[in-house]
Amino acid sequence: MARLQGKTALITGATGGQGRVACRTFAEEGARVLATDLDPAAGAELEATLRDKGLEVTFVATNLASAAGVEELAAAAEALGGLDVLYANHGIILGSPLLETTEEEWDRIQDVNLKSVFLLTRRLAPVMADRDASIINVSSVGALTVFPNLSAYGAAKAGLAMFSKCAAVDLAPLGIRVNAICPGVIDTPMPRSFIDTLPDQPDAEPIMRAFAEGSVVGRLGRPEEVVSLALYLASDESTFMTGSVLTVDGGWSLT
Repeated sequence: MARLQGKTALITGATGGQGRVACRTFAEEGARVLATDLDPAAGAELEATLRDKGLEVTFVATNLASAAGVEELAAAAEALGGLDVLYANHGIILGSPLLETTEEEWDRIQDVNLKSVFLLTRRLAPVMADRDASIINVSSVGALTVFPNLSAYGAAKAGLAMFSKCAAVDLAPLGIRVNAICPGVIDTPMPRSFIDTLPDQPDAEPIMRAFAEGSVVGRLGRPEEVVSLALYLASDESTFMTGSVLTVDGGWSLT
């Protein structure tokens, strides 16, 4: 359908389960995709795979929790002639009881999940100005409801949801829309990797089944179900939407 024809989109967290789907989908819809993540080898493989399909994807390895990494990414965006879409898809989960959470763990969660989006937005907004541009931030159902042992994560993702609303107001004069998506538990490697970090190394499958049963629809989400909403928010179909915080959680936040 080429819903993003002529647009340049930056997608962060590009080599993860959801990020790979996003890069492929946005490129198939006509976007020129600038993809970024930490792992250069995984990024090179992603770029090669999608270019073999005739899709326009360029990967840049960056650490978005640092101003220097963001500056490197901004230079790549400027070299492409500007940016129409910023899809901040990156993030990490760290589970720890509140009283056992270290200052270093707290700072890492805030830096990756919240500070990096502030740095990206502040630096890239001038590159996106006057282009009817769209910023899409991936928050979490954990911003809206409580999970045990996720105080640092919940605080960061709730902060990201409110940051998105504030940014929508501040960036409106530049013609930039800002919205946030709050996914539930999505069937990617990320939740299983999180379970692997829990004390006593529990079996992941019973926990994943419990996650599925915790949603109203009784299953885990698929990456495509989150990316399809992001595609809508990136496209010109959503030009009257800004400051929204949208759940894609199978009804988890209702229970």
